Amino acid sequence: MSRIGILGGTFNPIHNGHLYIAAEAYRQLGLDEVWIMPDGIPPHKDQDDEVTRYQRIEMCETAIHGISYMKVIARELRTDGRSYSYITLSQIRKEHPADELYFIIGEDSLNMFPTWVHPELIAQAVILAVAVRHEEENRDIKTVCEDLRQRYGALTALLDTEYMDISSTEIRNMIRYDLPGNREKLSYMLPKSVLSYIEEHRLYSDGGIELSPKMDIESSDFPKIKADISKKLEKKLKPSRYTHTIGVAYTAASLAMAHGYPMDVAFIAGFLHDCAKYMSPDELLTFCEKKKIDITDAERRSPQLLHAKAGAYLARHEYGIEDEDILHAITVHTTGMPGMSLLDEIIFTADYIEPNRDKAKRLTEIRQAAFKDFQLAIQMILSDTIEYLKETGKDIDETTYRTYEYYKKL
Repeated sequence: MSRIGILGGTFNPIHNGHLYIAAEAYRQLGLDEVWIMPDGIPPHKDQDDEVTRYQRIEMCETAIHGISYMKVIARELRTDGRSYSYITLSQIRKEHPADELYFIIGEDSLNMFPTWVHPELIAQAVILAVAVRHEEENRDIKTVCEDLRQRYGALTALLDTEYMDISSTEIRNMIRYDLPGNREKLSYMLPKSVLSYIEEHRLYSDGGIELSPKMDIESSDFPKIKADISKKLEKKLKPSRYTHTIGVAYTAASLAMAHGYPMDVAFIAGFLHDCAKYMSPDELLTFCEKKKIDITDAERRSPQLLHAKAGAYLARHEYGIEDEDILHAITVHTTGMPGMSLLDEIIFTADYIEPNRDKAKRLTEIRQAAFKDFQLAIQMILSDTIEYLKETGKDIDETTYRTYEYYKKL
């Protein structure tokens, strides 16, 4: 027989308060495991499309990474519609008839328990483990517990916990309305890995926490921005290069949808990744020298590589892009770099696999991997690129080597 704690919730996002309650339940109740169970679409909350259930589950998984007794149960991921605790917990009870199941809730939830759908079925399935904030309040809580026992046959276990002033709503608002000092407060409220995930996927805000002011790409202005960029690019690029650019933009948008990144931002980055390709290698060298853009020895030997750095400069100064994520993705899209951001990886990969490409080896396999195992796809791209450059006797930028070694280790 196992003793299992179940902590359900929207987890939008999961925070240190959730993890604290889970850890205390594990310690005080002598549990074997604690299951973190994100809701599908909870019946009592309006869940918008800003953050998907998949992203909430990924945040939970990164939050508990390395905690041996915790695991994420994503069973409500499969529900198409509102999820109800009595259904899920009754199913778990049938699957674990001999185990001792504890449903971990807070005081507020205990007080609202009679309003839940079929509380009597929940009481049959689990013991309610209640996180109590202060010992002196236990008398009132015990009265409530006795009432629930008489009404529904509910068994309860009280957890002695400290009050943590953290809420997911406050976290979302702090990110959305970025103010001085918010970053430090968020570091207290969220596991470091979850905060990194939120920043990388640009959740809860248009630009993330530390991004520079920029044009509002993720707004209703996107069609106009796209049209304005298209007019300029079509005049400057050769038809074949423009066709490639369109292919990269739409492929980047597709990869963004698959990997939980804002589609419109990825589209713009893909659209502008080759915006300096109208220049010859000599023109690129002259341009970068004039604009005081750093030039490596490899770039002096192969000036065509400079189209990435020159493109980032043009994206900022000619196309009005101040989004540092987009500019960085354009800068590294040719050679890559160790530890690329999610948008960097999207543009790097889209440039290689867009539908008009047909010369590279293993393209079909790499295209499939890009939507199933992103890091494997990047490793394959780098491996094949290095092999091609060696076969053709072309210079290989040292950054490409270092990037390959980085992703091979992953």
